[in-house]
Amino acid sequence: MADNRSNQQQDPLDSPVGGEADVESLAEDITSRQITAQTYGGDPVEDRLKRLKDIVRELESRTQATERGKDLEPLLEEARSSLKIVEKQAASGEG
Repeated sequence: MADNRSNQQQDPLDSPVGGEADVESLAEDITSRQITAQTYGGDPVEDRLKRLKDIVRELESRTQATERGKDLEPLLEEARSSLKIVEKQAASGEG
């Protein structure tokens, strides 16, 4: 019987700690496009509000966790501004 493992993705359990599988599953980039999508997207305002709060918390954690965290501050400010917009939408019954 032929071994089909070479045709499949590497099993994370077989990967060394800190290997490529860890990076793919843990490192998620947050982009300006994602923030904009949550600000003006078609999902219910409650869902967008929750997601933006999660994004802000994540970015706050990242800015405090590393020396390069200051690089994320403009994105964090954008997320905070978007959160304010969606909070106003929620308060006025929009979305």
